[in-house]
Amino acid sequence: MLDIVIGVVGLVILFNFIKVLLKCKNPLKRAVLSMLTGAASLAAVSLAAGFFGYYVAVNFFTVFVALVLGVPGVALVVAGVVFL
Repeated sequence: MLDIVIGVVGLVILFNFIKVLLKCKNPLKRAVLSMLTGAASLAAVSLAAGFFGYYVAVNFFTVFVALVLGVPGVALVVAGVVFL
């Protein structure tokens, strides 16, 4: 039963994602801009974290999160570094 609920929720999320992409005039430009802001914010946080005594590792996982999720992804990485 839980598999069916998860499948339905996944389909609803996928449908909403496609609907948002179709409303956007230029989805590729928006995606590239989000990736660039995520990468720039990861670079800025990586440089500035040393001043506060933290170390943000720049590896495949953190770059992937920054590129896919953008600035909120970098915030999650920083929260993981600070609070864990």
